[in-house]
Amino acid sequence: MGQQVTTTTEKIDVKGGHLVEKVRELVHEGNVRRIIIKNSDGKPVIEVPVTVGVVGFLVAPTVAAIGAVAAYAADYSIEVERESKNSTGREAATGNYRELLEQYIERYNKGDLDGVMELYAEDAVQLMPDGFFEGRSAIRERLGKELGAFSDLAHRYTSYVEEGDAFADEFVFVGTHTGPVTLPDGTELPATGKRIEVQGMELVRVRDGKVVLDNLYYDNAAVAAQLGLSPLGVSGTA
Repeated sequence: MGQQVTTTTEKIDVKGGHLVEKVRELVHEGNVRRIIIKNSDGKPVIEVPVTVGVVGFLVAPTVAAIGAVAAYAADYSIEVERESKNSTGREAATGNYRELLEQYIERYNKGDLDGVMELYAEDAVQLMPDGFFEGRSAIRERLGKELGAFSDLAHRYTSYVEEGDAFADEFVFVGTHTGPVTLPDGTELPATGKRIEVQGMELVRVRDGKVVLDNLYYDNAAVAAQLGLSPLGVSGTA
């Protein structure tokens, strides 16, 4: 079974303050081959070729250069060149990422942190209202706190779409607040015993059967309100 390699180009508008974070996110998608950062006039200011299989290329000098560029202006655009491989044989492989999602939900609802983390790649990244988490160890630490704060979990998905190396789903998180939660100001909220329900969605990219990018979007203010907190000072959706 052969494969045909195709290349696509996408333009993404981004604020200067989010430039470094967005480039890191793009690199970790795994199929990006070139990134060109342009100013508001459309003129290239930095071009970054991404070596196949090397997602840790953003060493200090490169990060510093992108950060320096970001400080000059508020608005930039990123031209992203992606590579995709399409099967040309009769038995084209399918992602079957729904099974991956269902494994995640089953393990998450059981509080099986080790089992959940088996589904993430070592270099996975996660973007959510609570922040940006880079690497499996950082994601594990965050998830560990989450599973320690909520019990009687009934996480479920309500819709699902899949294309190429990615899938997206709408979900409902339901859990009982039985452990401490760290608030945005660094203080801890002790267990309230309240049952919360939050709707959200996520975009996930997969490489070699493992999650490499997980972007989650939900309303932090809704969580705060259900826990009896003022939404003031609580960050919004990512």
